[in-house]
Amino acid sequence: MSRILVVDDRTEVRNSLQRFLQHWGYDVSLARNGREALDAYDAEPSDLVVMDMFMPVMNGFDAIVEFRRRFPSVRILGMSGGGEYVREDALSEAKRLGADAMIAKPFLPEALLEAVCQVLVPDPG
Repeated sequence: MSRILVVDDRTEVRNSLQRFLQHWGYDVSLARNGREALDAYDAEPSDLVVMDMFMPVMNGFDAIVEFRRRFPSVRILGMSGGGEYVREDALSEAKRLGADAMIAKPFLPEALLEAVCQVLVPDPG
C-alpha cells in the first residue's frame, strides 16, 4: 500500500482528500503547510506528496524546492485553485520547481485518482 502525504492549509480539503485516498486503499498522513510537510516526511517518508501551492508558514513553491533539496527522489503532485490565470501560472511554476505533475482545483475524485496513479507509476516512455 502506498503512503501519501496530503498538504493543504484548509481542513476540509485535507479531510476530503484523506477520505478519497483511504477509500482507494492508500495510507494517508496530513500536514497544514510546507514546514509541517517536511517535518512529517522526515519522520515518516511517503511515496507521494500531494501539495497545495498557496499556504501560510511555508507555501508549496518553497516546500517543493526544499523537498527536492532534501529528498530528491520524492514524488510530488502539486495542486492549485484560484482564478484561471493565477492557477495556470502556479501550475507552471510548481512544475518548473520540480513537481512531477499538477492538478487544478477544483477536481473530481476520479481526476485525483488518475493523477496519483500517473505520478506513482510514471509512464516509462
